[in-house]
Amino acid sequence: MMTIRYNELFDHVYVVLQSKIEEFRFLQYRSLTEEELWNYCIDRKWRKKEIESLPIAEIVATVFDLTPSEVLNYHRFVSHQALDLQSELAAVLFHAKSNSL
Repeated sequence: MMTIRYNELFDHVYVVLQSKIEEFRFLQYRSLTEEELWNYCIDRKWRKKEIESLPIAEIVATVFDLTPSEVLNYHRFVSHQALDLQSELAAVLFHAKSNSL
């Protein structure tokens, strides 16, 4: 049920997200998408809040206050964590495979 609400909120503020993406692109930050901004807000800005109860005005203000550097730093951090996890998994799998030979 939460996912449906998130999607409804996403659809409701999509124009705001688009506007922020256009601002980022004007500043030469072209790699971000509306979905990435939305996920950043959910994961970082509102992680300790009940998103369903946030006023639309707070959601809009949060999106308008985003800076390219904070969003990109977060995505770099997440990407780095994913690479670390992949490396650890590969090492475990390699170790398991070499022990079974």
